[in-house]
Formats: sequence, structure tokens, C-alpha cells
Amino acid sequence: MAAIQTPHVIYTVTPVEKLCSLVLTSLHSEIRPILDRSKCVSSTATVLAADRFRRIGFPALYTMQRNRHLYSLVIVPKPTKFYPDPEGVQDQLAALPATAGVYLILVPGAPGHVSWSSNLRRRLGRLLASSYTAKTSVLQRMRENSSSIEYWPTGSKLESSLLLYQLGKQFFPDDYLFRLHLRLPWFVALMQESYPRVVTLSRASGKAQPILGPFVDRDAAVRYAEAVSNLFQLRRCSEVLQPDPHHPGCIYGEMNQCLRPCQCAVSAAEYRSETTRVSEFLLSNGKSAIASLSAARERAAEDMDFEAAGALHKRIEKLAAAAGERPAIVGDISTFSGLALTRGVERRMYRLWPMLNGCWQAPCDLDFTQRDSQTKSLDSHVRELLARSFLTPRTDGNPVEELALFSRWYYSSYREGEWFAFRNLSDLNYRKLVRAISNLVRTDTHGFSV
Repeated sequence: MAAIQTPHVIYTVTPVEKLCSLVLTSLHSEIRPILDRSKCVSSTATVLAADRFRRIGFPALYTMQRNRHLYSLVIVPKPTKFYPDPEGVQDQLAALPATAGVYLILVPGAPGHVSWSSNLRRRLGRLLASSYTAKTSVLQRMRENSSSIEYWPTGSKLESSLLLYQLGKQFFPDDYLFRLHLRLPWFVALMQESYPRVVTLSRASGKAQPILGPFVDRDAAVRYAEAVSNLFQLRRCSEVLQPDPHHPGCIYGEMNQCLRPCQCAVSAAEYRSETTRVSEFLLSNGKSAIASLSAARERAAEDMDFEAAGALHKRIEKLAAAAGERPAIVGDISTFSGLALTRGVERRMYRLWPMLNGCWQAPCDLDFTQRDSQTKSLDSHVRELLARSFLTPRTDGNPVEELALFSRWYYSSYREGEWFAFRNLSDLNYRKLVRAISNLVRTDTHGFSV
């Protein structure tokens, strides 16, 4: 039974409920994580609590909290653990899988080292037993003082990225983005101010709605934002407007590309009407506007008003050109949903990675290791798996960070797997998904696909 001593009282770590109730009483004004007898409910408050415990001098409780799964982004499976033996390290390394995976080195009195490799046996061999590291004092001390090494084989780089993100949040809650080199993606949003405007940003803002993304880079987001701004007459300045008839204005107002709210040239209702048109364009990527203008063009042509039809046709071309600057994958992050299909750890095993409203959900496993083991059709099996997965969807994540993980995988040149976007689960193209799964099974079995 471990104990934690403070200047006034000694708290025993066991039982957990008693300790947590004592500590949380003192921190009641700051955080209120909910604990039960089996697990800690996943929440941001729990991470804040663990960090608070560490800073005020409760290292044992911090370690206890850190080892729990603070976030349900990916249910971290039980790792394979071993204790390095200087005399038998070669045998231990030989037993490691020569596959991709994530590893964690726990050093007493120091933060853990977590990383990934395309070959676990080779990477850990370099750290623990290579002739180069024997001459490097830092790595030698790491090898001699490491209490244990844990590793998780992974079947895809998406799985490795999600697992690293999960472990990084647990062990490095203050700087995990820096350690993971995770760049937040770029978005295009309509900033809801007194006089809204189209902006590009890399962080979600409560004043922005809708927020569209993720774009591949900042340049792509800027191109789309400029294309949309050229179609409408919203302001482009970033100053806090105080409308005044004597305001000097800007060049966009002189070129009739701005309604000039700064000079009181329009009423608030007229500016709101233009804002509504921009919002509708962003949400549908111009499809609703193009549809209405196409119908008006047809009516003008039927009425022999060819000048009006020609003007409408030019307007449609401009709308289509602006919509073409936006990749098909980009959408409103509040409803960004889809499904990634990747290989699993073992041959003929595959994983489905659902995302709902910008948050990754628990993966679904497909096991084809036993030939002819399916008693029902693959389509029905996949539908049942996804229906169970979405019964209790996860909604407590950080959509911006999790979309950053998606962008790193989707826009990478080494992307493994396919992405199937949908708005609702009923909109998912199951036929295309089943065909992709069947092709993977056929490739892994016979070496070819159709």
C-alpha cells in the first residue's frame, strides 16, 4: 500500500475512491472529474486534474491517473511489455515483430519516450544494442536505466498516428502537439462579427460559423477564401468597424467589391442579406446558387432574353470557378463525417475507422483469417458493425486536432487505405465500401484485385 505525505496529513493511495474524494475536495473549486470504482470518465477535466495533481506534489496519484485512458479517441490495447536484460537483450530483440508499431520506453524519474517505427525490431535494436549507441552516453544511460519497454504493433500509419496522439496526451499533456509535430490544418470561415467577413484560420473560433476544412495547406485555403470574396461584397478589412459617413473607406469599396458598411453606405439588414448568401454558398459550395441561376438562365432563354441569359451564364461560370478551388473532401467541420478503411496488424485483418462530426470513433475490426468463416453477407456484417459503433458516439474530442490527424493521413503521399465520406450513416456508399474490402481480401489472398 503506497502513501502520499503532505505537511499535514498522510493519504493512502488504496483504496482509490477514498484518496480521490479527499484530494478532489481540496480542488473542488477548480475541477470536478467524476470517478467511479472502475474507471475515470474521459474528459478534459480529468487531464487538468492529473496535471494539477502532479504540480501540487501528488506524484503517485498523477502516475495512477496518467496510466488510465484519459481520452477515448483510440482504446489503447494492452501492450506487450518486456524488461531489457543486458545479457539477453539479443534474444529479446529477436522476439520482437519486424513490423510497424508504436513503442514506449519508461525511464524511472524521467518522462517516457514514445515514438513509432516502420520496423519495431530494427528501431529498438538500434536504441538498445547497436554499436553506435554503445558509444553514445545519452542512449547508453537510457538503455541501462529503462525499467520497461512497451510496444503496440500497428497495421497502418493512420493507426500509428492515432495511437501516438493518444499516448502523447497521456504522457505529455502540456506539449504533445510539439512533440508529435502535429500541425493544425487550415480552414475557411465566416467570422460572425457585427459585420461578418470571410477569413482563413488554423484554430476554431466560437465567433466563426460555418468553418470549412481541412485544406491541404494555407495557400489552398487563401485561394478559396479570395475566390469567394470576389463573388460577393462583404468587407475584407480586419478592423473593428465603427460606421461613420466620414470614414475614408478602402480600395475595394471604390471598385464596388465591398458594400462599404464602414461609410454607412448600406443598412445592417442589407449587409445581413449578403452575409446569408455567402453562408449558403460556403455550406453548399455554390451548388444551391448555381442551381437557382441555371433555372433563371433557362427561363430567360425560353423568353428570348438572350442578353440576360448570357449575363447569368457568366455569373454561373464565376461561381463554378470559385467552387472548383475547394477540394471535394472539404466540408463543414461540425458535420465532417466519414470512414477510413485500412489494413490490420495481421494478414487478412482490416480496420474501419469512423469519424463523426470531426471526432474519431472506436475502430471496427474485420477478421478474414478463417476462410469461409462468414455466415452472413459482408454488407450486412459491415452495417451491423457500424450501427453498433454509432449507438454511443464520442463527442468529447477536439475536432481541430483530430482533423489535423486526418489531414496528416489523407493528404500524405504515403496514404494507406481509402476514405469514404458521408453526411449521415445512411448516406454511406456501402457498395463501394464492400467492394474495397473485397479487393483487399482478394489482394492479400491471391495477390491481385479487380
